[in-house]
Formats: sequence, C-alpha cells, structure tokens
Amino acid sequence: MRERIKLIILVTSMLFASFARAQYSDAFDEGLALEKAFKTDVALLKFEDAIKENPKHPKAYTHASRMLSNIGGRLASDKQEEKRKYLEKARSYANKAIEINPNDPDARLAHIISLGLLSEISRNPREKVLDAKLIHAEAKKIIEIDSLYEEAWFVLGKWQLELSRLSWFELLACKLLFGGLPEEISKQTALTYFNKGLSINPNSILFLFGQASAYADLGENEKAIAALEKALKLPLSEPDDEQRKDRCKNLLRQLKETN
Repeated sequence: MRERIKLIILVTSMLFASFARAQYSDAFDEGLALEKAFKTDVALLKFEDAIKENPKHPKAYTHASRMLSNIGGRLASDKQEEKRKYLEKARSYANKAIEINPNDPDARLAHIISLGLLSEISRNPREKVLDAKLIHAEAKKIIEIDSLYEEAWFVLGKWQLELSRLSWFELLACKLLFGGLPEEISKQTALTYFNKGLSINPNSILFLFGQASAYADLGENEKAIAALEKALKLPLSEPDDEQRKDRCKNLLRQLKETN
C-alpha cells in the first residue's frame, strides 16, 4: 500500500512538472505571437510570466528587454523618470540574458538598445561617452559571434554618424577627458557600415533610414531621397517600423525643401 502511494505521488509530481513546463512554453510562445502583432505591452506580460516559470531562460529576458525598451522609447520627453525606469529594467533584463548565455547576439543587441535609449536621456557627458564605448564594444562582440548579424552593422553605422556630428571641440574633449574613442570618426565610415547591413538585409526600413541620413550628411541628397522613397514603400515588419517611417517622411520632406 505504501509503495502504491509513493508511486501515485511520483506520477502526480511528474504530471505537475510537465504541466508547469507546458505553461512556461505557452507563455513564451504567446509572447512571441503578441510581439509579432505589435502588441508590445501584453507581450511583455507574457515574457515576464515565462521568466517567473523559468528564471534561467535567456530568450524570455531578451524579449522582455526589447519590449521594455520599445515602451520606454515611445514615452514623451516630459516623462523622463518613467522612461528611465523602463529602460533601466530593460538593461537589467538584457544583462541577465547575457549572464545566462554570453554568446547570444540577440541578448547583446537588447543591451545595446537599452544603453542607446538611456544615453539619449542622460545629461552627463561622461556617462554618454562611456555608454558610447560600451555600445561599440557590444556591437563588435556581436560581429565576432556572427558577422552576418545585420543589426550590429547598423549600430556601428549609427554610432559613427552620431559622433561625426559632434564639433571638433567635443571630439577633442572625448579624447582628452574620457580616454578617447575606439575608432576614428567619419560620416563615410558610417555609410560603409550602413551599406554592410543593407547588403545582408536590403529591405530594412531602419537601415535605409540610416543610409539616407549618412547620404544627407555627406551632401548626396539624391541618393538619400532614393533610399527614403524605397523605405516608405516597404511593409511594416517590426513594432518600431511605423515610427521609422515617420522619420523617413520627415527627412524626405526636409531634403525636398532644400533641393
């Protein structure tokens, strides 16, 4: 009788564990489906449910980080504290994913995105430069892991482009006060990186906007306009694509007004 009770307890435990794993898998899969449908807020809840079920799942942390960055990034500029809370949590989740799986490029990209958005709202020049160095290091690490990971090439392009817009005095200050930068800075190098990303994924609204921005900074307005017009014809494929198209429209209008 006692052996029979033990057997029943064992079978029940196994069934419960199996049910818990199925719940965890369902939560993560539901999160992915919601993310693809651009339902960011509810996707985040599902990914956090998956984390509760299995605190060692890097993909759940990675996707939760991306959703938090998306939500925080969309908040208005007058909601700085709320924005920072979302982005700090996004950074924390990305770091946890990297801790679990250091060679996951998706986790490192999630970290870069949170860092970039935090840097945008930082008022501390030293913090901005340190973030810029870390973003560069993360992008280079991703390329070491996977040279065809196109988002890393975009990050390097944007990194170059943003720093190339600093004045010579600001760049000198970076070198003298903050230990310099890991690469020489130029708009042409930014364009090279954007073009590399587009050679891997030619139908990315984000990469085409980056390419157009570099062309515009280099004074090649016709090429910039062609890139923007191509981007605007593409279908939405990511949650941020609608906002990216708005940026494309704004830049296109500016270029046509100056032509």
